[in-house]
Amino acid sequence: MVGLALAWLIPGQASAHLLSAGVGSIQIQGDTSTLLIAVPVSLFRGVDLDGDGFLQPDEIRQGRPLMIQQLQSAIRLSLGQEPGVVIDDQLMVSVHLDRRQSTNQIEWRRLIQFPQEALGQPVHLSMAPIALSTSYMVQVRRFDEVETAVLSSENPAHTFLKGAWGTFHAFLEQGILHILKGYDHVLFLLTLLCAVVALRRWLVLLTAFTVAHGTTYGLVTFGVLHVAPELIEPVIALSIVLAAAVYLMGWRPALSVESAAVFSLGLFHGLGFASSMAALFHEQRFPLASVIGFNAGVEIGQVVIAIGLGALSALLARTHPSLRDNTVLARSVSWAAVAFGGYWFVERVWA
Repeated sequence: MVGLALAWLIPGQASAHLLSAGVGSIQIQGDTSTLLIAVPVSLFRGVDLDGDGFLQPDEIRQGRPLMIQQLQSAIRLSLGQEPGVVIDDQLMVSVHLDRRQSTNQIEWRRLIQFPQEALGQPVHLSMAPIALSTSYMVQVRRFDEVETAVLSSENPAHTFLKGAWGTFHAFLEQGILHILKGYDHVLFLLTLLCAVVALRRWLVLLTAFTVAHGTTYGLVTFGVLHVAPELIEPVIALSIVLAAAVYLMGWRPALSVESAAVFSLGLFHGLGFASSMAALFHEQRFPLASVIGFNAGVEIGQVVIAIGLGALSALLARTHPSLRDNTVLARSVSWAAVAFGGYWFVERVWA
């Protein structure tokens, strides 16, 4: 839904209404720049007079000054160190949930005038914790420059249009968060690595997985390949079950065969990464830096997972000698993979 909203925003003007909370657009122009962002009503305090968790037209009219005050305290925009001069604020509603015209989101449109000398400065956007009950996908457009980023409780501020290195760093962070918060990818890796704890095996399998998902990720990002996410996500869930089944059924393939199988499954995981992040790469100013940064972040996340698993395995072997052969840990993770992977498969096929 958020991706569709962002795609709808891209060709349009800043006065267009947003489709869902958590989407924002910033257009830096010569005379008047525009900030347009949709926020959940949970951001506001002292405005929901009847306490129903929604806002009605009367509540919005009465609370307008307080709402604008809270918005500008929670969401700060500047070009370099220049905050600009506010020309106009509008609060808009495009989602009506009942006959009372209740809404669960507010769209804030702020017109700002910046000095000409500031227009070429990096664009800085930050959000206070109260605004981050949801993540925000924000796109900044300055003439022919475009950059998109996600702001969240883990990443409450971002500086746009500050060069290739800034883009690389931003997407590096996104890659790390994406793998560590992608529970299906994490479970797949744990299932693979737990089967046999051996450094050489881990290096080979992680390299195969890295090359595979990096390949398809790059192809999708640059528009060479396109696969619908609804086709890929069930396959990713199924790959988790297959990895667990290989261990539980006692199959111990040669490392060359195992790495080839991991490479094949990694191709689908790469498609999953790309489909979930596609909107972030739309018209990026530095597409190569974006792709390299995101993939590097994913790899750092994988290394963190491997180090954590290795430390846990060593701790168990030292404190519980009976667990030294890793069988209990491997079987526990594999059965969890069958349960969760099977659930995700059914959910994604019939959702």
